[in-house]
Amino acid sequence: MNPKRQRLLNLFKASFLYVLLLSNCEHLETNNLCDPSSDVFKEVQVSKILTKDSSPVCGKDYISTIIPYSVSGSVSGLNSSGLKLSLNEIVSLSVESGNTSFSFANIITSGSTYIVKVSNQPTGLFCNITNGEGIVKNSDINSVSVTCAPTCDPCNIYLSISGYPPNPGSAKSFDTLCSSDGNYPGTGIYKAMVVDGVTRRASISANVGDGQIDWVFAPNRTYRQSEGVIGTTNSAGLFTSTLSRRFSANSKYWTGLNSNWTTNTSNTCDLWRNNTGSFSGVMGQGNSTAIADITAGWSADLCNASNQQLICVEQ
Repeated sequence: MNPKRQRLLNLFKASFLYVLLLSNCEHLETNNLCDPSSDVFKEVQVSKILTKDSSPVCGKDYISTIIPYSVSGSVSGLNSSGLKLSLNEIVSLSVESGNTSFSFANIITSGSTYIVKVSNQPTGLFCNITNGEGIVKNSDINSVSVTCAPTCDPCNIYLSISGYPPNPGSAKSFDTLCSSDGNYPGTGIYKAMVVDGVTRRASISANVGDGQIDWVFAPNRTYRQSEGVIGTTNSAGLFTSTLSRRFSANSKYWTGLNSNWTTNTSNTCDLWRNNTGSFSGVMGQGNSTAIADITAGWSADLCNASNQQLICVEQ
């Protein structure tokens, strides 16, 4: 063969082989499971996110911190409308009458805290949550339980016979004192009219009833004490006009409230965790029909000054 032609042929073969090798390398790279820039790696990671498979790929954990998990649970006794749940006070979920389950779907990552609360009670019912708090640990949460039952109408309130220190741990923690108090009637669920803005809140804005957390008064509900009916709440579960009868006997009782149902954040005895003189707590004055008195009628006292009574509200 002509030497020149031979050289051209050899050059062609070399070029073809180079292109072939390059093509094969690109193909191998594109399908390299351990190469984060490869297509197959990306496809596998997406699949693992969708299936919530946090196991490592090629010895490395790429996705466990971004897999979204669901927070869900059961619902019982819901035979009326109006129930709303909140997740971490950020996401709201309406649960329709007759539903037996709920789900905040694919919304929170592993290691995050979840807190499910009732942000709005259904008409004529009172719903309690169990197993509503915890930490997500690489799996969906499905153990939350919402239990609804008919509520009182009219509902009773009473002033506790005993005074209690201001450090049960939170506003919600006062509730157990209502059920063990000497004035407890023996039946029914009662909660203390005490707020801290964290475990219990009546309103964020003055007299509006927004952002409520585990609030003790139901919307459009009539309440009474031993002397008779004191009044009916508005659609936000607040009394905003003068009551028809005094709230309770003359007394001081812990509230943590301002006169407009907002939380007095400076006067809750360190979120009801402290009974020293370093903090103070605001109190209501029951021998009145004025809202400003029943919420915050007494100036705040130092938390080590004395124990105070509670207003206990039937649920």
